[in-house]
Amino acid sequence: MLDSLYTAASGMLAQQMALDVTANNLANVNTVGFKAGRAAFEDLLYTQLNARDATKQGNEMGLGTALSAVQAQMDGGQAQTTGRALDVRIDGSGFLRVRQADGSTAYTRAGNLDVDGLGQIVTAAGDIVQPRIVVPTGSSDLSIDATGVVRASVAGKPATLGQLQVAVFANPAGLDQIGGNKFAETVNSGAARTVAPNTGGAGAIASGQLEMANVNAVDEMVTMITTQRAYESVAKVVSASDEMLNTANQLRR
Repeated sequence: MLDSLYTAASGMLAQQMALDVTANNLANVNTVGFKAGRAAFEDLLYTQLNARDATKQGNEMGLGTALSAVQAQMDGGQAQTTGRALDVRIDGSGFLRVRQADGSTAYTRAGNLDVDGLGQIVTAAGDIVQPRIVVPTGSSDLSIDATGVVRASVAGKPATLGQLQVAVFANPAGLDQIGGNKFAETVNSGAARTVAPNTGGAGAIASGQLEMANVNAVDEMVTMITTQRAYESVAKVVSASDEMLNTANQLRR
């Protein structure tokens, strides 16, 4: 009966962590470029039963469950039209490569870009989009085409300012989510391969649009209810085990 308490406790902890994942998904339902997480479980070690108590079909008893991973769901989010030239959405796989304040490289799907005080195209967090593209002061008619080419009217004349690049990975789900709508390269994701948009398996650039979170609020609410019911069920096992132990203790008196 003590095993049942520990086993049930592992289930309650796993369901609580799964609820944390759901809560994070719902909290970011309006976050640009956010990728939802999914809780994955695994069973714990098994204990060998006494041969006299076991049948020929098996003699192992499980000791509970645990959260093994939070898997990022890398499918695309819904497109939101903004009409703003510096808002870009990658229509397919791939990520924008950015340089963070500490000089390290990160990757993002959040295309709500802007221009900083030096004229550099940056993310909303101020990370510089790579390769570096500078928009001269006084430029007008800024545009970005499907291949990522950035154009503007400079001093009344059309000019090409640069081209956005897209990073693709062999296993995007293996990227680390590091916060701020950013991902970091890992061994599981494989090394980044930088290509021009709409080439080499990378998606095209859709200017004037943003990719919203790929969170389905209705599905997350259903998951939340299911998780809550599972938690309540396991909690009943704890109560039942406690009552059985209490009954056993009373038999000694």
